[in-house]
Amino acid sequence: MREIKSFIKSASFADLNKALELISEAIESQREQEKAKEEVLAILKEKGLTLDDLMGSVTVDKRSKVEPKYRIVVDGQTHEWTGRGKTPKAFQGIKLEDHLI
Repeated sequence: MREIKSFIKSASFADLNKALELISEAIESQREQEKAKEEVLAILKEKGLTLDDLMGSVTVDKRSKVEPKYRIVVDGQTHEWTGRGKTPKAFQGIKLEDHLI
C-alpha cells in the first residue's frame, strides 16, 4: 500500500487514469471469478456433491515407497537409509555391508 500511496502522490493525471483503468479491469475480473466459483459451488450443492467428491482419490506422489536397505544405531538413535541419494552422515565412513537389513 505504501508504494501505491507514493505512486498516487507523484503520478501525472494520465498515469492516474491508466491506473484507474487497470484497477477497474482487475476488480471486474475478480468479480467474474467469484461469481463463477459461486455458480460451481451452487451446482455441486444442488447435486449433493463436495469438492472432495470431484477430486476423488488423487494421488499426489506416484513414486513408490522404497524400503530401507541399511540400518545403524548411533547414540541410541536408529538411522535407516535406502541406499539412494546422498549418503547420510550416520552412514559415512562405515562398511555398508555390515549394516544391511
